[in-house]
Amino acid sequence: MGLYIRANTAKKRGTPKRKSLDEKSKRELIKVLDKVFSEYIRLERTDGNGYGFCVTCGSMQFWRDFDCGHFIPRAREAARYDLANVGLQCRKCNRFRSGEHDLFRNFLVNEYGKEAVEQMELRSRLGGGYDAYQLREMISEYREKVKTLKKEKGLR
Repeated sequence: MGLYIRANTAKKRGTPKRKSLDEKSKRELIKVLDKVFSEYIRLERTDGNGYGFCVTCGSMQFWRDFDCGHFIPRAREAARYDLANVGLQCRKCNRFRSGEHDLFRNFLVNEYGKEAVEQMELRSRLGGGYDAYQLREMISEYREKVKTLKKEKGLR
């Protein structure tokens, strides 16, 4: 009974090569932008030490512990990256209390005015979205803004 060895037939298994932004599909670009946009909102809406308040319950937390809550759901692409449509939300309000829609709307009305909120709601119903070029541009823009905010606030 002999020992049988196959030489050099094992396939190399490693991490797959990362796609560049130009190689990503629109769906993949949206996923990347969602992450960097959320990070930007959570950094931008907190104080110099990275602490802020939930727009619906008022709890104070560190920026990493917040969600980037959306008043108009992300499924409506026209409002997905609208700065007036988002705010800091604790995970309890955003995930387990379905975003506390009425409280979120009250916050936005106090912040931007009733007409501005109604206009945003109307625009979101009209549809619209982003093409791959716009998504790549926004990713680059928000990555730069996140980098700047982290440096300014001394955060990682």
